[in-house]
Amino acid sequence: MTGSSEPADSTRPGLHAKWKGVVDSLEAIIPIYEKGSSRISLFSDKAMREEVASFAVGSDKGALVLDLGAGPGTLSRVVVRAGGSPVLADASRKMLSRAPEFDRVQCVFEFLPFRPGAFGSAVAGFSLRDSEDLETALTQIRQVISRAGRFAFCDLGKPTSKAKAALVGAYIRIAPPLIGFVTGGRKGLRFGSLHDTYMLVLDNASLCRLLANYFGEVGITERQLGGSIVVRCSA
Repeated sequence: MTGSSEPADSTRPGLHAKWKGVVDSLEAIIPIYEKGSSRISLFSDKAMREEVASFAVGSDKGALVLDLGAGPGTLSRVVVRAGGSPVLADASRKMLSRAPEFDRVQCVFEFLPFRPGAFGSAVAGFSLRDSEDLETALTQIRQVISRAGRFAFCDLGKPTSKAKAALVGAYIRIAPPLIGFVTGGRKGLRFGSLHDTYMLVLDNASLCRLLANYFGEVGITERQLGGSIVVRCSA
């Protein structure tokens, strides 16, 4: 499944031509996806997902929460524990098939087939960076959550400091394929696609400025030199 029907503008943030390759890599590592991802994040992923779910659900228990790039439903299970009712959206049918207990929709960030304001909030767990076109994705996300809705996500970050960005980049180049190989053999080497996404993501300050075009309040918590981030957006 591809993104929107409009011509891609490679000057805008997003994976663009690398999108399909990244999706193919993710599908190749489905059996070891959760274990490998947790190890690569130095086991900080659980706490980050809990922060995202807690902010998105807030006191609005039972509200619909759109889980973007939901994969096998890892973040959706945290949303349920926080009191939300998740709907999973992912471009990969293979990924979604790993979460049969939830409502699931196969779609891309750039075309979300939901009515405006259908969700009280939206979340994304280590997936927003995989947008084919980030600006189009954010336009769609803002449209499908309510006027007073929230959007929260955790992801790979890129420090604004060039020195820190270089250190994080070195880790992302070396560690994911090695950890992937130890976790799942040759298929685990496909975790190396993380470096492709890291090279294309906006630095953390630029990302917050872009998000401010869509949301009234944007807050970010940086971990691991800024290489891991939790972002909270509200109207």
